[in-house]
Amino acid sequence: MTKKDRARIDYMPGQAAFDALGIAGAMFPNMRPQAVLDKLVITGLCALRWKAPALYGGDRDRWQLPKDIRP
Repeated sequence: MTKKDRARIDYMPGQAAFDALGIAGAMFPNMRPQAVLDKLVITGLCALRWKAPALYGGDRDRWQLPKDIRP
């Protein structure tokens, strides 16, 4: 997608979001603010779609990672 075809989204973040942007900016000091924002949005979307694995019972040695992330 060329730059001229991208939709521009202007927004006014709430204070907590503004604070989070500042913290993330400090975590990634070599990234431009827009890149940090893109990273946060993409990561947030992935986190919302992620489903925690079912860890049944009290025997932690029998718990397993989901198949798609096992080494």
